[in-house]
Amino acid sequence: MKNKKEETALVLRKDVYQSNPLVQARKDFDMIGMRIFLLGLRALNPHFSEKDRYFDLDFRETFIPTSTLTELFGGNTWYLHDLEKICDKMFHTTIKIRPEDGGFELYHLFRKLKYVPNEGLYIWFEELLRPYILDLVESGGYTQINVEYLFKLSSPYGVRLLELLLQYQNIKQFKEMMEIKRTLTIEELRFSLNVPEGTYSDRINNFRSRVLDVAIKEINERTPYIVHYETIKEGRNVVAFEFTMDTYKVPKEDNRSYRRNDAIQLLTSLGFEEKASQEIFKKCLDVQDCFSRVNRAQSLLDRQKSPVKNKLGFLRKAIEEDWQVNGQPAQRRNATSESQLTSSEEERLRRKSKNLRVGGKSIPYSVASVYIDAIRKGEHLELVKNGLRDYNVSIERFTKLCDKHGI
Repeated sequence: MKNKKEETALVLRKDVYQSNPLVQARKDFDMIGMRIFLLGLRALNPHFSEKDRYFDLDFRETFIPTSTLTELFGGNTWYLHDLEKICDKMFHTTIKIRPEDGGFELYHLFRKLKYVPNEGLYIWFEELLRPYILDLVESGGYTQINVEYLFKLSSPYGVRLLELLLQYQNIKQFKEMMEIKRTLTIEELRFSLNVPEGTYSDRINNFRSRVLDVAIKEINERTPYIVHYETIKEGRNVVAFEFTMDTYKVPKEDNRSYRRNDAIQLLTSLGFEEKASQEIFKKCLDVQDCFSRVNRAQSLLDRQKSPVKNKLGFLRKAIEEDWQVNGQPAQRRNATSESQLTSSEEERLRRKSKNLRVGGKSIPYSVASVYIDAIRKGEHLELVKNGLRDYNVSIERFTKLCDKHGI
């Protein structure tokens, strides 16, 4: 039996990102189908900000080992008996999106779903979903959710309701009040919660007790959020619900430190010691780059035809040198296309393979460029400071050297 630390596992983010139209879409999933969908999202690097420099250019095949699936389904393997049936339904099921201007749009979610016994599940999203999953910077709005809270829920209604309420989490007024308010009509709830047509339509009390109350009870008991609601009537008929979700119990962690620590934790979960994990992380450009490199390294390890004796050694070298699945050097894309590069950016690209001598050591121009950009913007300074310690140089000395060499 494989040691758990030796098991190649997909790096899964704590957060998932979806465009708001996708959050509100009608998705005909059961709970296992919903979790598989979320697993696929967790492995992606969407382009969600103009400042974001490293993101997935295209959808790629993502691999989830059987051990990870089993762990995420409560340590039980019972789900494997129905996995083929579930994946078959998901592959052929369409999602329905309601554009703001009316009408509807239908999409298939996956280009490929493949399960190999004792190995794992392969997922590949449909290319037409790029605007809703990958190109979020152009989507007109997206929702970020800590997926660990979603995985604590066992009701699809609970997952979908929490997603709908978290769409409003960044509204300034709600953040200051530490609560979220949202009004949803019965028709909107039926659509987005995927309530089967014709069910609970005879009496509103049945809809409340079997859909809303079940979902809210789970959210209140299993997550740090507290939800309650009031009915909105026209005459004697209930037409909508006003939801209030208190967020004061949600941990307020510093996002930058949290994400860096998350990357270190993921590296140690692969079997690396704490010190080695920190050293490996310093070779990456940022947290997202670290996630991407580890995913590629694990994918390469999975594709080896003969067993790799020193798996940790293989993974470390692949991560630090950023080996690509196709064996080619890493290719990065900036949010700005190459045709729009300025002369200074072109000069940086020409010198990308060169090194800058600092503290008696050599630092690649590509890494130096990332560090100096962060310094000039006043961002991630603690991370930069830790990275420069490897080169025995202070931030002040490093800045002078970059200015001298035109970086």
